[in-house]
Amino acid sequence: MTGHVLPPIPRLCRTIMGVWLLLGLMPLVIPNDVAAKPALTFLSHRETTTLPYANTNFRHPADANQLFFLQRSLNANTVIYTTRFDQAGKLNSETPVSVYWRRFQEDGQVMPLRWYERAFGFGIKLRKTDTPNTLRLSFNGLKSHALELRQIAPFSAALFARIEKRDYRLIYAYLNVDESGIFPKVTHLHLYTHDPETGLYITHTIAVSGGAYTE
Repeated sequence: MTGHVLPPIPRLCRTIMGVWLLLGLMPLVIPNDVAAKPALTFLSHRETTTLPYANTNFRHPADANQLFFLQRSLNANTVIYTTRFDQAGKLNSETPVSVYWRRFQEDGQVMPLRWYERAFGFGIKLRKTDTPNTLRLSFNGLKSHALELRQIAPFSAALFARIEKRDYRLIYAYLNVDESGIFPKVTHLHLYTHDPETGLYITHTIAVSGGAYTE
């Protein structure tokens, strides 16, 4: 399964800013050529019976009500998404998802997102759907790729992505960053998921290209 190009991402400038914020950097440069559109290209998937470590030097967080987390090859600092419930075990109606840093590169302390990280990168938007106990979730850095937040039991929820006409439960994402040039750039996105139908873990590898930066 190679060469499948995912749908083009609209709002180029916001997306490029989102990619930079996924690196943990405030964008202090602008694209030299807006025609150089970034693209996501599906490369492959791999099945395993256990959840792989994208980087064996980085620990996997295990926070209470953890929904999803994101790591980058730059360092061990991890963005964590957790769910919040009311006393009846239903998703909190006002703030069902919390987002913050675990600074594993330091002492593992919690740190809130900076405003620009939330507004253009790691922050999320949630919208109601016609399906009971289901919300549509999108990351501010990639608004065109919507996911589903589903309550699967009292005090339990999961995040699902539709890939190749199948629903996969998202566990975490890992960004490969090339630091060899003047400016770092994301080269690959790895999505680590669980297939509810087979019970296997599926690693989806996606190439990220285009949207080069110059001062």
